[in-house]
Amino acid sequence: MNIDIRTFGFALTNAIRAHVRGRVEAALGWAGDAVGVVTVRLDDVNADRGGIDKRCRIVAPLRGRRTACVADVVSNDLYAAVDEAAARVRRVAGRRLARRITLERKDPQRPGTLVAAGSG
Repeated sequence: MNIDIRTFGFALTNAIRAHVRGRVEAALGWAGDAVGVVTVRLDDVNADRGGIDKRCRIVAPLRGRRTACVADVVSNDLYAAVDEAAARVRRVAGRRLARRITLERKDPQRPGTLVAAGSG
């Protein structure tokens, strides 16, 4: 899985890079080849003004589908925003991939049988 990390408003440190990679791989590693290039965007929204201003947006396109899994979280802490966004994108990917599998496996002509993808 390729992970593209982009930062806006601050420098990307090795610690942040390692944290993002670890969380995204843990969240989407189970999906294997179903996930394309994952883009992680980290923003400091309010810059020096303070407040809730750390944003993490994760976009994970699904191969062979026209949709992408997207999670956008704003928090006081950058690491907490990354953790929550990774958890959300994992849930979205799980729902989308499970839905696709169940639609492919049902044969309306013969309930209870399984059909290979692409036939029927």
